[in-house]
Amino acid sequence: MIPITMQLDETDIYELKKFIVNQKIEQEIEEEYLILYNFAMDCIYSERIQPELIKYLLPFYLKAMEWAVLYNNKIATDIYYEFNLAMFFNQKNFRYAVGERNYQAIMKYYIHHTIKKMERQNVCILEWISLFNTTTALYHNNIKQLFRKIFEGSLEIKYSFFQYLSILLFKENDNLLAINETRKFWTSHIWDFDDGYFSKKFFWNDAIIKFFDREINRKRIETLFGEIKPFIYHILEPKLVELFYEEMNESLDSGIFYNRKTEYLKKINDTSREYIYWDTTF
Repeated sequence: MIPITMQLDETDIYELKKFIVNQKIEQEIEEEYLILYNFAMDCIYSERIQPELIKYLLPFYLKAMEWAVLYNNKIATDIYYEFNLAMFFNQKNFRYAVGERNYQAIMKYYIHHTIKKMERQNVCILEWISLFNTTTALYHNNIKQLFRKIFEGSLEIKYSFFQYLSILLFKENDNLLAINETRKFWTSHIWDFDDGYFSKKFFWNDAIIKFFDREINRKRIETLFGEIKPFIYHILEPKLVELFYEEMNESLDSGIFYNRKTEYLKKINDTSREYIYWDTTF
């Protein structure tokens, strides 16, 4: 039994000890897992996260993350959101407690599942944007690893990412690649994070903003479109593909793309707690 020496304000120590003794990683995620929600809440504010305790619980948190992002399990999602908050807002203490090797392993786990979800067949944009944004926010180097895997990846994942970039190219009603989106003002969900249900708490730091701004440019857009064009012919009629290409060039030539990218980066860098819409929405 791991002795619990960490100060816990939200976590019932008896229930946590019972979880440690009884819960096996191969078991289903059930209500007993909710003690991890409380412990993650303590980790958000703790100046001293107990290393041996968080290291022991780490596989259970990663299991919750997987069940949340791939299977939409409600209990797992609650835990996953709180775990993300602990890593984001208490990164220094969290990183010290788990150790650098474990921390980098967590980042790789998040990157792997982000790519896995993006590559799913027939997935719509809103199903993975918040995970992509969250993985990017958690560590400054993650966006470099994500871009490498995307741009060296399959046509499916390149197409998925191009759909994401199409929000920067076109307004909501002008986007021919938005086939399965039915939610009102769905393009404003491009700023979503997996950080809770009711308000935006996460943001991208300045280093991430600069990297994205530099890498996502006209050359990248045109190269990516050229690579996925044969794939798009299986989705849109040939006339619509050519129309899309013309409209894409119009967006790039007129500056619409750059204006929307600027707005996007400004708002994803914002630390306010208000829900965000595009300026052109209203």
